[in-house]
Amino acid sequence: MADDGLLFVCVGCCCGRNGHGGALAPAGRLKSAARRAFDAAGLSGRVRMAFTECLGPCSESNVVFLYLRGRAVWLRRVNTPDLFGEVLRYADEATRNRECALSPRLRAHSFSWTGGGIGPKPPVPDGTSS
Repeated sequence: MADDGLLFVCVGCCCGRNGHGGALAPAGRLKSAARRAFDAAGLSGRVRMAFTECLGPCSESNVVFLYLRGRAVWLRRVNTPDLFGEVLRYADEATRNRECALSPRLRAHSFSWTGGGIGPKPPVPDGTSS
């Protein structure tokens, strides 16, 4: 099966670090938890996940960038395992169904940045939805 997308998880200067808006955990624990969730989601072979240094919009940490079938999706404040799981479920559905829309919860976390996206440009005030 061909790769249908890329998932970039920022672990740069602010993301994954307490005190910088990224409330998850130190980068090592964040990576381990994300890898376990990714493996459990069964996306291997369809989506490649990579951890990256700063993706740019530090005001929006924790940032996740999805590029699925030519579509850019930027997500902000992915601060809980549950929300990261929803990102993975969306990636799963989007690689199976070309007409997949973001859930209302993910849409509230989406923003526009380099390469496109859905929603406002950073900085995005909390409570803003697209």
